[in-house]
Amino acid sequence: MIVLTDTVQTWGHSATVHYSHAARSVVTQSNLALHMEFNVDLPPKPIFRSYGFIRTAVVGGSTVIVNGPCLVAAGVTELNFELLTDNGASVSVVNQFDTTGTFTGPPQEAISVRRVSFHRPVNGTTAFAHTAKVYAGGRDISEQEVVETAIANLKSRGLEPADLVMKVTSGADHVSRLQRLDLETNELVDEVTDPRIS
Repeated sequence: MIVLTDTVQTWGHSATVHYSHAARSVVTQSNLALHMEFNVDLPPKPIFRSYGFIRTAVVGGSTVIVNGPCLVAAGVTELNFELLTDNGASVSVVNQFDTTGTFTGPPQEAISVRRVSFHRPVNGTTAFAHTAKVYAGGRDISEQEVVETAIANLKSRGLEPADLVMKVTSGADHVSRLQRLDLETNELVDEVTDPRIS
């Protein structure tokens, strides 16, 4: 019954995910599964928040604004999800449940995954990340479109691409991990997410 399930993670940054797949009749839900506040090196009166929600969807060929945690519709082919995180870490889960009763088997796996991430040149931490996941029968999302969408989303947050280091990666395993930029090698490395490890 679950057609799609995905875990979206952040660590000191916000993220967006663009899903593309064959037309489906589904209930789509997003749930915040974890919120952790950071408490070091913060300015006075910081905002602490984690909120995951579906921004827009393509339903029957038309883009609809959702701006909420769920969507029930027939003919859904694309979703744009956002996980806002300020001064902390978050985990959100996005699920699609088939409403026709015809889907069987495990949730589908993406056939193409790309991520554009922007990193702070002072310490390599991630400032923002945008991911595109294409499933069987979905519209292909080119690397150029992923980059353009990522830059537009970044600018909407008041961040300037020229002030950050952009990295483009692909592959489901690589993209599933929280990463930072190693300033010495200019390569992405896994983020240390255990606060006990320094």
